[in-house]
Amino acid sequence: MPELPEVEIVVRELRLTLIGKTFSGLNVYWQRSFRAQTEDTLINRKISRITRKGKYIILNLDRGCLIIHLRMTGQLFSGESENYNGHKHLRIKISFKDHSPLYFIDQRKFGRIYHVDDSGEILKNVGVDAVADELSGKGFIALLNRSKMAVKAFLLCQKYVSGMGNIYTDECLFRCGIHPLSRCENIPDLKKAELYLTIQEILKSAILNMGTTISDYRDTYGNQGQNQKFLKIYDCDGLPCSVCGSIIKKEKIAGRGTHICPVCQKIY
Repeated sequence: MPELPEVEIVVRELRLTLIGKTFSGLNVYWQRSFRAQTEDTLINRKISRITRKGKYIILNLDRGCLIIHLRMTGQLFSGESENYNGHKHLRIKISFKDHSPLYFIDQRKFGRIYHVDDSGEILKNVGVDAVADELSGKGFIALLNRSKMAVKAFLLCQKYVSGMGNIYTDECLFRCGIHPLSRCENIPDLKKAELYLTIQEILKSAILNMGTTISDYRDTYGNQGQNQKFLKIYDCDGLPCSVCGSIIKKEKIAGRGTHICPVCQKIY
């Protein structure tokens, strides 16, 4: 699933190619992929701004907005990459007045594009973005102090802090030596502060590395990310820990396959 860094790369590329363009057509090939929650039409609407919150892409229009969630296997490709007409996983094709297209490819069919009057209709339960300026270290510690959840479940749930997924949650907790089952409120404040700084560092580094491609992720030009070369624990089960040499284990935690070093990561 594309997480915050991958979605941020897509947003940055879409800003270069889509801002100022006017919609001329919409072809929906899998009806569940597109949810219109407004009586307004997309035709002749102009893209004024493109932003992101967590894993959501927000195309602000001159009236209303499109909100895109890529979910497990969603991909957005600009017409500058190649022609995806007839692709077996093409779910939506958006056309613009300059004759350029935007393709939404989604093998698993979980991704969604919402057309709404206001982004708050979709984003009202999405927590503060993990790398946003409004999330301070002090605020992050306060959120953890109020939670009895396991820290991995807390980071994945998107209600408190948004954008983290399985890959970067495993990487951040490993870097800090925190076991994913640690109860948030029991983690020492110094460790909470370390976790906050580590999240900032790892996510921003992944953005610089153009995201992580394990299987499906591609940017809007069809390019793979490069950050998978720098992963320390995700997808490393059965291999020796790079810190202590113990064998990395994989367990199911918070409903997700979770990579853990049994020596380096402490349960609080």
